[in-house]
Amino acid sequence: MLLRTGMEEEGLFRLAAAASVVKRLKNCLDQGVVDHSEFSMDPHAVAGALKSYLRELPEPLMTFELYNDWFKAAGEKDLTEKLEKFKVLLKKLPPENYHNLRCVTRFAAHRKWTCSPS
Repeated sequence: MLLRTGMEEEGLFRLAAAASVVKRLKNCLDQGVVDHSEFSMDPHAVAGALKSYLRELPEPLMTFELYNDWFKAAGEKDLTEKLEKFKVLLKKLPPENYHNLRCVTRFAAHRKWTCSPS
């Protein structure tokens, strides 16, 4: 839904949707019954539910156990070595974490990210 209708939305992850709408969407998702038409016109609600999901995970996608290793790899000066270390770390992730991280990064690759001075 975000790829279809939210890509050109101003401040998709920055501007908050109504908390009641995000809560209703999260409840629908938890129950496995989502009326897509109800939320299709509010990409901010869907983005809010995604942010909430990621914040509320019992463990970060990249795991507590590998936390320091990710920072060490990111600090690697040699790009080839950095990429190799990232590949090794990705293989150490639990399958569910890897899948979710892959989905988030693939979505981010579709966005036209811009940085504003504010």
